[in-house]
Amino acid sequence: MKLIDQTSVELQSSAIEPAKTMLNDSILSRVSREYSASIARRKICEYVQPTALRRHMIVDYEGEDFLMCSWGFLMECLKINAGDYVHFASACFPEFVAMNLDDQRLMLKNFATRLYEVETHCRTFRKFGSLDGPIYMGTLTTYQDSRNFKFFIEEESPDFFEDIAKSMNHYTDRIRSLVGPILMSSQFTDTEYDAIYALAVWQIDPNQDLPECMVSMCESVRLRLFDALKEYYREELGLDDYSVRLGNMITFEHTIQESMSLLAEEMVAYNLTGLLDSDASFLRTVSQFPL
Repeated sequence: MKLIDQTSVELQSSAIEPAKTMLNDSILSRVSREYSASIARRKICEYVQPTALRRHMIVDYEGEDFLMCSWGFLMECLKINAGDYVHFASACFPEFVAMNLDDQRLMLKNFATRLYEVETHCRTFRKFGSLDGPIYMGTLTTYQDSRNFKFFIEEESPDFFEDIAKSMNHYTDRIRSLVGPILMSSQFTDTEYDAIYALAVWQIDPNQDLPECMVSMCESVRLRLFDALKEYYREELGLDDYSVRLGNMITFEHTIQESMSLLAEEMVAYNLTGLLDSDASFLRTVSQFPL
């Protein structure tokens, strides 16, 4: 547990440093660097979570072993993510650093679920080359197996795991059918994947009631990111016509928003039927996180 505490201190203390280096750093290189650092930090925290030591299962898929994710472990990882999302946004964007704590929390509620969805689908695709297989990312260090959702939820709801597993497979298939084709057709570069993650911070969720000043700020930062992408296409990829690539990124953002709506629908269904207490969702987790 000492390692987690030390990491938390490092996350908070280093958040004030990026402002000193932002002026001499291109936005896309900063995003890529800080996202890589975020992954490294969160992996360390996941490896030492107590729930990972208490219960684990390994599944073999195409000759490779994967550590399975459980509901309890996922909830712990969502807390880790919430804290590091704030650190990532602060390290990349002076606009986020300048916000007061209430506005930062409002932004966190706006983008937390989206960042998790983006990361889960993109890392799954980059690992396996499609979203069609039974194994996909649960967290940075664990996977979910659509053939064995029993493992994922049986500790939380042992009496109804068959009904929940059936519903999970239904929604998983629907979400994959949305996200998979655009990832397959786009074949994003590493820089584009990092940019998608950064754009997701500032994408406006129509279900969140953000003040007009915050909406304007989100639009301004997104324009700056798109301008940086245009320069990347011209200078790094040698493309004069990059409209298709930008269009693919915007289309991907729309599919992620649709997948979030399906995820919310799924969680409501569990709560209404009493199958699973899914109130420990991302919004509840991030609303309790001390900034």
